[in-house]
Amino acid sequence: MIDICESLGGAGSLKQYYISKKIRDYTIYSLGMGLSVGDIKENHSDFLRECCHDSNYSYIESLNELLDNVNSDIKIRIWSSKKDADDYMLLLFLCNFLKDKTNKISVIFSSDYKGIWSINALDYKEIESLLNYESSLSEEEIQLLSNHWENLVKINSELRVLDKGKVKNKKYADYYDNILNILREEGSYTIANLIADCMIKRVINNAGDWIYLFLIDQLIELNKIKIVEKGTSHFADIIDLI
Repeated sequence: MIDICESLGGAGSLKQYYISKKIRDYTIYSLGMGLSVGDIKENHSDFLRECCHDSNYSYIESLNELLDNVNSDIKIRIWSSKKDADDYMLLLFLCNFLKDKTNKISVIFSSDYKGIWSINALDYKEIESLLNYESSLSEEEIQLLSNHWENLVKINSELRVLDKGKVKNKKYADYYDNILNILREEGSYTIANLIADCMIKRVINNAGDWIYLFLIDQLIELNKIKIVEKGTSHFADIIDLI
């Protein structure tokens, strides 16, 4: 069995669960591909390095290692969500990426359990309950999900969000006014506080903090927002409207 999830938080919960059950034979991949944002037709890893301000970031090594470990006897379990776009996009990508390697793919939609948005929101003690929601994918289902991925690659929108479980293709500019209006209501803000308010008000459903940071950086580059005082980190910079 190979478990695959989007984030380090989810991988950490899975590891804690296995340790608590004294299970030693497990393999967990945290891919962190951030597929809801940016160009998915070319090298998405390059895009993530730029927008996350991390020149060393790459998931390519993990993908190559995953391919080396997959064979027809290995079962792949993907931890996804119908509420978190990154989690859902990872499911689509993996069905496309692995369809010629194995047909033993199952999925757990974390959002089916108590309506949570992602495995990231779970305590490791809840993993056992969530295992009851595991569903094996048929070859036809794998192909349909793979086709969905390929269609989204063709469209290659700037942003992909989940709306009632369906992927909607969006532009970054679709959310600029929402972010600016929050800043307009409060006046000067640290970037961290603006991101927090955007997440609380669910400007982009259950989008993570790094997506808002990316959009705020764009608004700064577009001269819609200005940095009025440098903080001890990028998140601590104080910003205001131009």
